[in-house]
Amino acid sequence: MTEPLISVIIPVYNVEKYLEKCVESVIRQTYRHLEIFLVDDGATDGSGRLCDALAERDDRIQVIHKKNGGLADARNAALDVMTGEYFVCVDSDDYVTDDYVEYLYDLICRYEADVSACQLKKTYSDTDTLDELPEAVEVFDGVTAMEHYLYQRKFTASAHCKMYKSAIFQKIRYPVGYYYEDIAVICKVLEKADRVAVSNLQKYYYLQRGDSIMGESFNPKKMHRIEIAEDIKRFAEEKYPGLLPAARARCFLAAVQTYREVPLEESNRKWIDAIWKEITTYRSGVLRDKRAKISHRVIALSTYSGKKSLKALGALYTKAN
Repeated sequence: MTEPLISVIIPVYNVEKYLEKCVESVIRQTYRHLEIFLVDDGATDGSGRLCDALAERDDRIQVIHKKNGGLADARNAALDVMTGEYFVCVDSDDYVTDDYVEYLYDLICRYEADVSACQLKKTYSDTDTLDELPEAVEVFDGVTAMEHYLYQRKFTASAHCKMYKSAIFQKIRYPVGYYYEDIAVICKVLEKADRVAVSNLQKYYYLQRGDSIMGESFNPKKMHRIEIAEDIKRFAEEKYPGLLPAARARCFLAAVQTYREVPLEESNRKWIDAIWKEITTYRSGVLRDKRAKISHRVIALSTYSGKKSLKALGALYTKAN
């Protein structure tokens, strides 16, 4: 049986220091039938030139040079031209195990899934190693997978650590100009999936950088997390009312995480007040929701003691997610 072509999408922006390690980890994949897209999103360092140099090493690599439009726009550029039956995403400052693609595709085949997922390992240095665990795989229908995501169980919205059947994205694109674009599409993706296979094994090294979007100081665009969570709640109201408690819990968690990132300074008063209103809107529902994580219900309870207590519980939120 002929192996299907699998596309690998790697958006690139000012990551000259990390890019070669990332791409080399993809070139080494044990699954060989790949097309690899390096999308130079208008990089201002040497990343774009490095993309071209790396393409000379492997004829499976295609380089797209484009005007800077952000991560969502870069992924969309590859989605528009890829020809793989399935695809995966890798962030250009991360790297993957040699069997990353093969393992995710094996999950697809074993469980007749439309989406497969593995876990990541947060890494702070080249010496970090993956946790050695016996494999455990769970399989869900799309709606159940949505519920697990909304309650922050099993897997996250991140595009990495997943393989998707390309047909799912025929009418789905990442929203350009938004932070947290993965969150914006995850429920639409899962809605189109008949089966989702989720493994506990780590196959992805997630580099912790202080200068990434996730590591930067507060930017008002981080309010997109709350806006997107509210969109998901409306999506649930219209199509999956049984998921409303989970969607409300996701709104609460989006507000909590955003609140933790805002310095408690007078200059941020507008954001602080808006986020706190969101938290107080949803906290009682989370507190009463027996399907919500215990740690999230504890966080909801803590908010009744005031804003400072929520900041103090930041470590608990991190562990809960």
